[in-house]
Amino acid sequence: MQVLILAMIDGENSILPIVTIEASKDWADLYRVAAPALDQAGLAKLIAALNASAKCVAVEREYIDKDYRDTFSHFHSKRFSTPSSRCLRLHFFDQQITRTSLKEASVDDKKNAALNLTYLGYSVIRPTKPNCIGRTLLTPASRGPASAYASLCPERVSILGTELEIRGFPFISQDADVTVCAESAVWMMLRYFSNRYHLYPEIYPFQVVNLTRDYSLGRLVPSGGLYVWQMAEALRKIGRPPLIYTRRSFKDNFEHLLYTYVESGIPVLAGVKGHVVVAFGHRSSFAANPPGAETIYTSAFNDAFIINDDNAVPYQLMQKTGIVSGAGAQASKYSFQDIVDFIVPLPEKVFLPAEDFQTVVTAILESSEFGFKVLSQSLKASRLVLRLFLTSGKSFKRHLGHRKMGNSVVEDMYRNLPLPHFVWVCEISNVDAFSRHEVYGEILWDATRNAREPNGWIALHYPEVLVVDIGSALNKPQDLIKFDLKNATPYKLYKNNLQPI
Repeated sequence: MQVLILAMIDGENSILPIVTIEASKDWADLYRVAAPALDQAGLAKLIAALNASAKCVAVEREYIDKDYRDTFSHFHSKRFSTPSSRCLRLHFFDQQITRTSLKEASVDDKKNAALNLTYLGYSVIRPTKPNCIGRTLLTPASRGPASAYASLCPERVSILGTELEIRGFPFISQDADVTVCAESAVWMMLRYFSNRYHLYPEIYPFQVVNLTRDYSLGRLVPSGGLYVWQMAEALRKIGRPPLIYTRRSFKDNFEHLLYTYVESGIPVLAGVKGHVVVAFGHRSSFAANPPGAETIYTSAFNDAFIINDDNAVPYQLMQKTGIVSGAGAQASKYSFQDIVDFIVPLPEKVFLPAEDFQTVVTAILESSEFGFKVLSQSLKASRLVLRLFLTSGKSFKRHLGHRKMGNSVVEDMYRNLPLPHFVWVCEISNVDAFSRHEVYGEILWDATRNAREPNGWIALHYPEVLVVDIGSALNKPQDLIKFDLKNATPYKLYKNNLQPI
């Protein structure tokens, strides 16, 4: 018995062997320790995703994974040749660690914080073929700097009693039985929501399948995939009312609208021919000066979306014009033009879609009473840059003190103004200021109103003037109050929806 306990504590056959990755050849050591659950195809994915960052791997044996156990109970356990019900979980670090350092980090806050800085995340290795990569959450730092922005969610991880925290976007590969690309993409999106917002329940893979049970044309498993409307129905059932956009219906602004929702911190399901991926971030060159009209939207600066493709590795770049040579596994084989449709899982209290808010913005900026050429001499002489996004009223207020809003009158008014749960925001800037991540004003619109209601707006802010609808804020008829502003300065743009990666 004593020999068995010692074997569990130390060595390659222990419950947590640790593999050092000092060179590419050392990945073979990981394969030797993690086989047969980890196969060559799975190892190749891990190398592609982590070769630039991982220096150490802790192999957690006998791991009971909640997502794989869900599919095992409902499907794999019913097969004649039954795979194991347990998995491996691989923990990646960018520095060498030991069992001792793990143990010390469980009782010493400083050592825990230091260890957490080296933690790149985990990947569950399940006993499924042809794809063994299960539930995975890696920090964007695992892939190296992307100079991009993405929606991320937190998760706490326990390794032999030591708790660490990671921020990333969930990933899983299809098992080709219970889940194929559609179910995997829906799972990634739903796990993001449940990790980030306590409002949404944690959904397991077979539950994703069951969300479409009443709308399936044949058997549920083995899965043959999902149609766009079936994925949309799954999102509706968990409290995220979906909108479906097709390139055919939105020829002129399809990619702009997709960008607007991603910029709002809402991951979208992007359909390409015969496949679906999750888009949850973008890479934009704000220093550029795109050609075009006197007013441009920030989607014009975007040259790539950040996506998770279950057939590839996390945090791929879907380029605007195709694969860039030398980008390796981090470059998606798809480009913007390959997207044929996308599904937006809107929050329940958002009724106004992005295209209708843009219509409102255009009407206000060009109006004879409130247009920028009428009320703002400083903006009149420059090329406008407009940034559209959705955010919560709570979050918008929380960042007022940090941003300063260009004038104390504006900051104080926004602090004391009742706001709806969600607001549409159009930040107003020019090319020079936006290259410094600064803006000069914004339009706030109630996300529960429609584009035809005259009193849907909350506030209009130019450098020289602030116009606020006190009436709608107090649930009364429209009552516009105008404040003249002096000595206004540019201020930081709102950045809470997405995090830099």
